Amino acid sequence: MKSVKTLIVLFLVTTLISCKKTIVEVPDSPFPISEDAFSVETIVEGFVIPYGIAIVNDTEYFVTDRIGKLFHYKEGSQTEIKGIPDVKTFGDKGIPAVMHGGLMDVSLHPKFEVNHWMYISYLDTAGFAKVSRFKIENNQTTQFETIFKTRTQNYYGNGMRIVWEDEEHFFLNVGGSVFTTSTNPIVTAQNLNEDSGKIHRLKDDGTTPIDNPIFEGLTKPTTIWSYGHRDSQGLVYDKNSKTLFGVEHGPKGGDEFNVIKAGGNYGWPIFTYGIHYNGESISTITEEEALKTTILPEHYWTVPTEDGGQAIAPSCLLKVDGSTIEAWNNHFLIGSLAYRRLMKYNRDTNETVSLAIEGRVRTIKQLPSGDIIALLERNDISKSNGSIIRISNKTK
Repeated sequence: MKSVKTLIVLFLVTTLISCKKTIVEVPDSPFPISEDAFSVETIVEGFVIPYGIAIVNDTEYFVTDRIGKLFHYKEGSQTEIKGIPDVKTFGDKGIPAVMHGGLMDVSLHPKFEVNHWMYISYLDTAGFAKVSRFKIENNQTTQFETIFKTRTQNYYGNGMRIVWEDEEHFFLNVGGSVFTTSTNPIVTAQNLNEDSGKIHRLKDDGTTPIDNPIFEGLTKPTTIWSYGHRDSQGLVYDKNSKTLFGVEHGPKGGDEFNVIKAGGNYGWPIFTYGIHYNGESISTITEEEALKTTILPEHYWTVPTEDGGQAIAPSCLLKVDGSTIEAWNNHFLIGSLAYRRLMKYNRDTNETVSLAIEGRVRTIKQLPSGDIIALLERNDISKSNGSIIRISNKTK
């Protein structure tokens, strides 16, 4: 994740002079650590960057590894699914702990038990962001078809998420985290002819819903639902309130919590509460001007530092309801890549606390039982020790 570059460099310099040269250590928490009681069980290990998880039931899941593999886990046994397309991964020079692109989210159609459609998002070998769907027979993909492809190459985006609105429509994040400054603005996320830096809304076959927004200058809807996003890697649709929530990566600081509305412009990069990694400003308009033309975040995070602030780097989002862990209900859980831990956010009070769960949490979901599932990246760059953990009420 580009927004954690400074912090990751610090990690690696520290670890390279120690005896554990391949371990990326966990920094101190920027927020108080909650005393919430829970238990953690490691279900399975062996991943590099487990990125997405699709839950069939409490003991059966499909899991992606960013390096380009899809696994089927069922009741303690894990099998790799064949027929997944080759993907493109890339990193930041000198920072081997960070990886972009690759195979990202996996999602089941809401009627999966009937139609058996499964969806994946990924960066293909030519650099285009795609969504494809398929079915599985004998651990092999069948009826594979690509239903969405960005119009241009998308090396800016670090993450893609698939979130279902209902049985016919899903939302899709396509990141747009370009290196931009106020003196050299790169406004890809503001350009409606580009698909990156957007949240898209599609029908289950990839076609454009007729009730999508029609933007100024256009005569018909496109797949674009909202724009001006840097990279909303955490998306969750609350069916009770019919609200799409997102957490978005800022650059150096300025990570956002947003309520995402149809047709909205969320400002990147013309206005942001973050700064460039070298300390330069990014915004080209003031906050007062942004209030008139864009939608500002409900909340944003910048951890104070001597060099202008640090991002928490939010990687995923879950709105908890009916969990076995009472203290988490009606709160949001957020994975922080920069601080390598799980965090809890109270939307009513804007209070953020850290939880005693360490690791770069890539995805967090709630099981039908109310327990929580989380995917953790490897913490040793020489091993594939990424894992799936299950978080439960401590008294269970």
